[in-house]
Amino acid sequence: MSENILILSMTRMGDMIQTTPLIKGLRAKYPDSKITLLVTSDFASAVPLIPNVDDSIVLDFKQFIVNKDWEDQSWIKVFRYLEGALKDIKSRNYDLLVNLSHSKFSALMVGYLGVNNVIGFHCNEFGDRMTGHPWMQYFGVEVFNRIYNEFNLVEIFSGSAEVDVKSRSIEVIRPHSQLSLDILLPENDGDVLIGFQAGSSLEGRRWSAQSFANLADMLIEKSNARIVIFGVESESKVAEEVISCTKNKDRISNLAGKTSLSELALLLEKCDYLVTNDTGTMHLAAAMGTKIVGLFFAHAHPYETAPFSPGHIIFQAGISCAPCSYGVHCNNIVCVDKVRPQHLFSAIENHIKTQSWVLPEMIDQGSEVNVFETDFDFDMNFRLRPLIKYELEMNDLLRSTYTLLWRSILTEKKDPNRYLINGLCENLSQEYDCSDIEMIDEQLVRKYQILEDISKRAHAGQKLCGKIINGSSGRKGNTRKIGPFGEAITELDKEIEVLGLSNPEIKPLVDMFNKRKENVEGDNISLLAIETRKCYLDLINECEMFRKILKSCVEQLSELQPDYISHSSINVAVPGR
Repeated sequence: MSENILILSMTRMGDMIQTTPLIKGLRAKYPDSKITLLVTSDFASAVPLIPNVDDSIVLDFKQFIVNKDWEDQSWIKVFRYLEGALKDIKSRNYDLLVNLSHSKFSALMVGYLGVNNVIGFHCNEFGDRMTGHPWMQYFGVEVFNRIYNEFNLVEIFSGSAEVDVKSRSIEVIRPHSQLSLDILLPENDGDVLIGFQAGSSLEGRRWSAQSFANLADMLIEKSNARIVIFGVESESKVAEEVISCTKNKDRISNLAGKTSLSELALLLEKCDYLVTNDTGTMHLAAAMGTKIVGLFFAHAHPYETAPFSPGHIIFQAGISCAPCSYGVHCNNIVCVDKVRPQHLFSAIENHIKTQSWVLPEMIDQGSEVNVFETDFDFDMNFRLRPLIKYELEMNDLLRSTYTLLWRSILTEKKDPNRYLINGLCENLSQEYDCSDIEMIDEQLVRKYQILEDISKRAHAGQKLCGKIINGSSGRKGNTRKIGPFGEAITELDKEIEVLGLSNPEIKPLVDMFNKRKENVEGDNISLLAIETRKCYLDLINECEMFRKILKSCVEQLSELQPDYISHSSINVAVPGR
């Protein structure tokens, strides 16, 4: 029973809001517990908006901004502050710590605090970063396999604490009404009020100021809209640039840098829509019940960070390089030009009339644009529903299959049943053109062979672990005798890794295997071999389950296609088998 819970959320405001379903779930599991939220001073003002939190700790890093007033600009000042803060935190005797910050610094902090029950990233005694929980291990490999991920960060965060977020949305505490709102934005009944968030933490993720300006003029002239631009003080220049490009400046209010966070929340609640880049403002608006028109460019990926509530529309460039991989710095960000003001205006205009999201007529399969609506699926899991019916490609099938695989393994610990597979196939058949399923079936023959090759090596690794266990136990344990077994395991693991690297469609399975092995530690050879054998068993199970789900989906989708004769690719003879 956890009575004193500490949650580390030391990233951005949006990430903090995305933890609200997790915190609510912890409150339900431990109703008598005290929940404390640890944040940095940059986002301390967001803490009062987070429900189910009893206390907060703020690490004031702002004081260490180097300036001429510093008497001592050395690291000693920083060290002494952190040492005192961490000693105070340690003295509070937390019995459960949830670390949702993936930095090495936060992992070192957790290692120092010495809490017995830790969820999320932490350090071992040697300073190595560890990710013990399966969902956090998935989080560690997802960034390298983004094309095959459909999980929102809310699901990953919550899953790491065994919190079920089916049908749950992000939420915040509504701030008390403030008289200053009437001064900032006087009431004007009869107009459609639309917010713009033109800035973002990274400039490459921003829609252009000219695009925002063109959309503003369309909304003002054709929908009698009023526009209010939000943002922090550093984004006021972007807001001014948008206004300078518009024709209807008198219908636009610039509030960038002029509101507190609580004022921002209440103003967002007044808006009918918010047009926004991928920002914390987007998540705050969604939690306040405002409809989102989300723009995802460069590294921003809607599957990961779309607002976790139903009924919002998302635009993303439909090009092969979107989203960018983390660490890539693009010098030609063409994705921002694929989504056009006319696309957004048509979607908003239709929603004003029908209160539903309708695909703009000018967008089709050749538009190089992805359009999604946030939704809960047949099993009440969060998902993005595509509004454009593209041809089903192998990566689409693999991504959906991985979602079912990981949800079954990481949460339910069992094979997905027929109900789940039927629901998945029904979604695919409704949202994609599946007429080329035969071609996908043929492409999968090679992938089945790779899965079998990996499984063979995993079986060999499992047997070697058994020999190490037998050779290291009892009085006759001989470390020199088991040395060659360890060397053989190293070679097998290299072969498995090469198979993953040369087959990106299978790489998520190999990456999870490697991540699990990274978290095997200790100096008892027998126990290490037992844990390593479990890693091989998990890999074997996941390869087999992945193959079965793919095979079932192909067979079921093929039945929906006229004139299709399945050749049961799983049983096709492959050279060398």
